[in-house]
Amino acid sequence: MSSHRLSIVMKKQKNYYVKGAMLLLFLLVAQKFYAQEPVWEDKRLNTAGSAAYMQPEEREMIYEVNRLRSDPPRYAKTFIAFRLDNALKVLKEKGKGTANYSLTTHYRDNKPYKVDTTWHYTNEEEVKALQTLYDTLLKMKPLSILQPDEGIYKACIKHAKDQAPTNSLSHQGRDGSWPYERVIKFSPKMEDGNENLAYNSHGNVRIIVLQLLIDEGIPGYGHRYNMLNPAWTHLACYATRPPIMKSKWWIQEYGKIKEK
Repeated sequence: MSSHRLSIVMKKQKNYYVKGAMLLLFLLVAQKFYAQEPVWEDKRLNTAGSAAYMQPEEREMIYEVNRLRSDPPRYAKTFIAFRLDNALKVLKEKGKGTANYSLTTHYRDNKPYKVDTTWHYTNEEEVKALQTLYDTLLKMKPLSILQPDEGIYKACIKHAKDQAPTNSLSHQGRDGSWPYERVIKFSPKMEDGNENLAYNSHGNVRIIVLQLLIDEGIPGYGHRYNMLNPAWTHLACYATRPPIMKSKWWIQEYGKIKEK
């Protein structure tokens, strides 16, 4: 099994009013882009279509991740290119943007041992994140199409219930468990696993996937490369909701089935 050294990343903004306004603007612009984007339908990619244990938007997220993995260059040209063009225009017209930073906590043997502070400017970082993503996807060959798994889905629910008292999510459970341990426990046919977490109460499924894929401001773009990991064979997506949690978080839990 691979060594797991997860980093929990928390982005801070100096001016919370500016952050709120920027988030609202992003959502409005993103929803406008989403409405204009071409339809991409392929029944072969809708592997969770009949997974009745998931909510419709959770099944749709697996469909979206499979669109990405089935044809990375097409995804780049269809959904990333015009976002990159827009970000370049904003950078040219408005400059580097506001100062922002991320705190990354590194873990070794399930214990924090180092916290890194990474500074960047918002507009400049957005261009960098989109450009690296676009270039990466253009060079990628098709990845494995992911199948749903009810056991992994139960691992997502377990983690949400575990974290409910804080109304937020961390990769490490309050019981000390890590994503791969939860995946293997609830789906014993798996030999490895990992997860992405995203907080966004308003975005539709594609916006959440893009949020994790672009990974703006996250050192190393860990969510992005987790989503693009060729080793994964299965995926479950869970959106937290009452009565388990008040806030809407997204959990993407990936798994790798044992080789026969």
